[in-house]
Amino acid sequence: MSKNKDKKEKIRIPADVANNFRKQLYDTALSAGLKIISDDKCCQLLAWLYVYGGAHEQPVFDDKLREIIFYSQKRLNLLGGETPNAELCFVMNDYIKSVSDYSRPPEWVVSLEKEYCIKAYDREGEYK
Repeated sequence: MSKNKDKKEKIRIPADVANNFRKQLYDTALSAGLKIISDDKCCQLLAWLYVYGGAHEQPVFDDKLREIIFYSQKRLNLLGGETPNAELCFVMNDYIKSVSDYSRPPEWVVSLEKEYCIKAYDREGEYK
């Protein structure tokens, strides 16, 4: 048996196909009332965007992160035309308030940055 048959080949999916699939997945989940991302994680992402997102290009250029943020905005009804989800907006505001000290990021910011490969702090804990 040849070595090529033993190795599994990786299938490369074009970026536009993956982005379209991700968008359709999030739209379908919203339509069906399914929560792909927890309420807590949606609030954390939007709080990160509010506090740190303006200083980075990643929320604009990273298609995956942009889709997740858009999904989170829809979940909290923050796109306009509807009344925002007051309960989740209070949770998001609590996360925003927890970032008042820029000298050291809260644990949820560090874990969010690791999960989505985004960076708001350098290694010394200084705000970038």
